[in-house]
Amino acid sequence: TMKLLKSPSNNYYFSKGKGKPMLLLHGFPDCAENFKHQLNFFAENGYQVLTPFLPGYHPEDKELDTYQSLRIAEEMITFIKSITDKKISLFGHDWGASIAYGMAGLEPDLIDKMITVSVPHGINVGASVLSDGDQQRKSWYMFFFQLPIADLAVPNNNFDFINRLWTDWSPNWSEYKSYADKTIEVLSKGNVLSKALAYYRCTFQESLQTERINSLTTELSAQKIKVPSLYLHGKNDGCIGASLCEGMENFFDELEIRILTDCGHFLHIEKHEEVNKIILNFLSNR
Repeated sequence: TMKLLKSPSNNYYFSKGKGKPMLLLHGFPDCAENFKHQLNFFAENGYQVLTPFLPGYHPEDKELDTYQSLRIAEEMITFIKSITDKKISLFGHDWGASIAYGMAGLEPDLIDKMITVSVPHGINVGASVLSDGDQQRKSWYMFFFQLPIADLAVPNNNFDFINRLWTDWSPNWSEYKSYADKTIEVLSKGNVLSKALAYYRCTFQESLQTERINSLTTELSAQKIKVPSLYLHGKNDGCIGASLCEGMENFFDELEIRILTDCGHFLHIEKHEEVNKIILNFLSNR
């Protein structure tokens, strides 16, 4: 089992290896421990791999004023600076991707290279929720999460809701269960689910947002991301359609996009050997 550590900034995280720092940010419904394939692989390849619990995913995490992704990005910048003063390689999946874009906007000099997965950057995602019927159907859970009933529905039946999301989002992958179980273990701890849902609620409900973060978000959305970046998306992703990353390169100084066939939303776990090699290759090329 992996040893849980606590940073000087009071964040809980797993770590493995010595060398260049690499920060891995998980999404929903997922957890830090499910990065075990990346922890092992990149530790063996000369990296100090750090996988924190997203703020709110550990019962002892302090409560934030808002769970907007840019606010989480600030927390993750504080976390990484409490551990290292070196430039980092940054990987983000799902919410972790949104948070990574925020970190790259706030502190581009902190990040050497960035890899994001399964959630594109730019206007397409927001626009599709407004106008694309297929994406609206895929995103139904986001709207459901706005309701107080979600706090009761998600844990029902041993969190079967979470299993359903894993199978809907990675439809051709049978080995998801142990990863979903790890996630359920995290989400079933006191007060964690409500914080995980707060990420969605703070995105759509103005009353849960702060003016400071809103104006920062507006400011950053007008700028291109300066960090050299790689974006990966699974062709069979049942959460966010792969077509939504079209045109994403307009929001970056330097971006490579790769669509992987035969895999879904959790592609870094489903195809971990292939994906780890793609990432290492991207990080190694100067």
